[in-house]
Amino acid sequence: MTVYGCPELERWFKAEYAKSGKKLNVGKCCLRFRSLDEIPLELIAKAIARVSMEQYIATCDSVRGKSLRAARAKGKSTSKS
Repeated sequence: MTVYGCPELERWFKAEYAKSGKKLNVGKCCLRFRSLDEIPLELIAKAIARVSMEQYIATCDSVRGKSLRAARAKGKSTSKS
């Protein structure tokens, strides 16, 4: 999700993935693999490490168009019952 939401990180990830020699198969915010052996675990770990928890939450909040934390702080339910 974060790679998809940050153009700079997306460019870095795609360039690093290309170095693996494997074909990148992506959706809007997912990576698809046919087998566990195809997953570049070190690259995935590096991508996760490049984004702080605060940055990840801010990205998710901006995508949703409102802050979940602000809604929860006001006592509003965020679930769609």
